[in-house]
Amino acid sequence: MATEDQNETLPPAQQSPPEEDKPKEVTKRSIRLDTWQKIKDQKLSPLRRFSVFNKIPNYVGADKAAELLAETEEFKKAKKVKVNIDLAQEPVKVEVIKGHKTLFVPPAQKSSNVYAKIKNCNPDEVDLATQKKIIKLQGDEDTFEEIDINGIEKLDIVVVGSCAVSRQGHRIGKGNGYVDLDVGILTYLGVITKDTLIVTTVHDVQVYDTLPEHLFQSYDLPLDLIVTPTEVIRVSKRLPRPEGIEWKLLSSRRLEIVPVLKCIKEREEKSGAVIELKSEDTDVESYQQKSRQNRRSFRRNQSGQRRRRRSDRRVSEKQQNGDGESHDEEGAEKTDGEVGEGGKQGSGRPPRRNRFRRGPRRSTNKDESAAEKSEGEEKGGADKEAGDGDGKKGGRDRRRRDRNSKGDRKGGRVERDLCIRVTNIARTMRIKELKQELRTRECNPIFITWNGYHGKCYLHFPKKPDQTDDDAGTELLKQLEDLTLTVTPREKEGGGEPKQVTLKCEIMKRKESGGGDAETATNGTVLEGSRIETTDVTAV
Repeated sequence: MATEDQNETLPPAQQSPPEEDKPKEVTKRSIRLDTWQKIKDQKLSPLRRFSVFNKIPNYVGADKAAELLAETEEFKKAKKVKVNIDLAQEPVKVEVIKGHKTLFVPPAQKSSNVYAKIKNCNPDEVDLATQKKIIKLQGDEDTFEEIDINGIEKLDIVVVGSCAVSRQGHRIGKGNGYVDLDVGILTYLGVITKDTLIVTTVHDVQVYDTLPEHLFQSYDLPLDLIVTPTEVIRVSKRLPRPEGIEWKLLSSRRLEIVPVLKCIKEREEKSGAVIELKSEDTDVESYQQKSRQNRRSFRRNQSGQRRRRRSDRRVSEKQQNGDGESHDEEGAEKTDGEVGEGGKQGSGRPPRRNRFRRGPRRSTNKDESAAEKSEGEEKGGADKEAGDGDGKKGGRDRRRRDRNSKGDRKGGRVERDLCIRVTNIARTMRIKELKQELRTRECNPIFITWNGYHGKCYLHFPKKPDQTDDDAGTELLKQLEDLTLTVTPREKEGGGEPKQVTLKCEIMKRKESGGGDAETATNGTVLEGSRIETTDVTAV
């Protein structure tokens, strides 16, 4: 009661509201987290097994937003469009190619160029799968060209990714400031002018009616056009844009991460300008977070491996202790003072683990021992030679034999019924060149044993159940007829122009298990040896 009286006498200013009634501080980070959580809760991400946090989110309906953007008058009038690398903006790149416009994308990582220009990507001549490779800079070298600060071209539209936007044109990214810095660089170089439109494509849940004005600074990028899968939002009053590069906000490390900044700084200093950078390095980079995540995952993997090793040791100890108990039951009973091998009498310690592998128990029955001896003679002395003192080599050899014998069991590896030897291989040839030629001929071996240094390799093929060896071999030789590869001579051998080399193919046949003469190949050549066994193979 005394406490209640004291609370009643307190003035209203001193009475603190409940914790849940206190308004939470609104920051850019809180808005990002709220947006990411909405996308996760509403299952709007097309790849749900990946996290949507700490990135520009991809969303269901990104292709519809790109199509809606392509229908706008602003997009139809544009000729040169730059699109950022975020996954949600990939459909926009496809629409730019489809509209026969010039597409610009960010350059390769650590490049000192301004952007990359996509070339030789005519939608009438190139299929969609190849287009998607080209727009990611994964095509041939003649499909893009990186442009430095001396050969820049002005842009009509710049499409960026966003985490949250407002209908007034405010934009919040993932928090690293790379897009703001990129637009500042392009504005400084004159690539972005007052006539250039800044566009973004987002989901409807990423659009807010208003965002607090005090969160945005002079370097934050505003938007002119916002496109969602359902609507097009045109900002009526353009917000102030970044005027260029604010050197006082950049550290020397940021210049190392963005090499084009270093080129611009050197050019300005040569012209007599004095540029001062931020003395304290407070930049937060995304690659640091990734490296920390990689270290954590590496530690988790290491700890998992240690746990598995400990578990294996415990299992092996239990098995050995079980063997010892079975021996003790059959033999004489031990007293309390007696211990196993490696222990001390009366010490109370567990028996020391035996370093050597325990052999099978000898049987007193003559019939059983004779049967075991006959089984050992059938296996041969391989197991004896394989097992050394600690038993490790024996386990490895046993596992290797098990792997090799899987092909003979049903449901295991496909048996390599046919083997073709390919000769006349030059030392400069690579196995990927042979693989590529085999794919074009629709000839797909299950294994390749490569010995290009000695001028040969072996192709292993399965055989159809209703085919004979001769029929299958004839069919394969017909597919491999006139097999040629292009060889480029080495510089240390004098160099020269590339030349075509024809490879020789012949079937390797295994001997019958009777020790007879070697069988001849289909071309009449007698080949020595039995079936080729491969251990170091590369799957096609």
